Amino acid sequence: MKSFVGNDLVDLGAAHNRGRARQVRFLERVLTRAERERMARENGGDDAFALLWSAKEAAYKAVKKHDPALAFAPRRWQVEVDSLTLSPAGNQGRVTIAPGTQVNVCWQRDDGWVHCIALLGAPPVLLDRAVASAAELDADGDFHERERQGFSCRESAAVRNLARRLLQRCGAGKVDILRTRQGGIRLPPRACTGEVPMAGVDLSLSHDGRFVAAVIATDRHCC
Repeated sequence: MKSFVGNDLVDLGAAHNRGRARQVRFLERVLTRAERERMARENGGDDAFALLWSAKEAAYKAVKKHDPALAFAPRRWQVEVDSLTLSPAGNQGRVTIAPGTQVNVCWQRDDGWVHCIALLGAPPVLLDRAVASAAELDADGDFHERERQGFSCRESAAVRNLARRLLQRCGAGKVDILRTRQGGIRLPPRACTGEVPMAGVDLSLSHDGRFVAAVIATDRHCC
């Protein structure tokens, strides 16, 4: 199976991310019993919740590419990680989506954010990532109309420009990032040359609050 990548970003300073670890009913909807018990046992706060939540979101994005019919059911998915404390050196773990379907995940954090990457399938030849402040990125850019049909906010435009930087860093030329439909389902963003998806390249985008993040996985050293 080819590599499928997903990612999720949590702005730790955003108002909508503060106090989540104390919202009992919310936790019951999105975490497994084992995760809730561990949060209580280890006195896990909002950073610990961000670790668990970002893993579920990132894993979903990766597996959804392999199984488009997958429904978002975070309470059924178990996150395993050595520590709920986010380490400056990074954390690693896995998410069990279903029996026989485990997704490897890794986290990085900075002063204001936590970023999770999920990988389903064989390790890619190249995996590149970037997190940036949305305010520092051009939210206009040179987007074709078919690209603009795939997003509706400035953050979505900014993260596409960040992804283009990663693709150019691995040798790609002009790239369009498109979201098309298949059977009534909107597909995840894909890196395309014109309207043709780039072979051997997978892409994942995310944004939250003040930050945006992009990840690319390729089956060769340059695009």
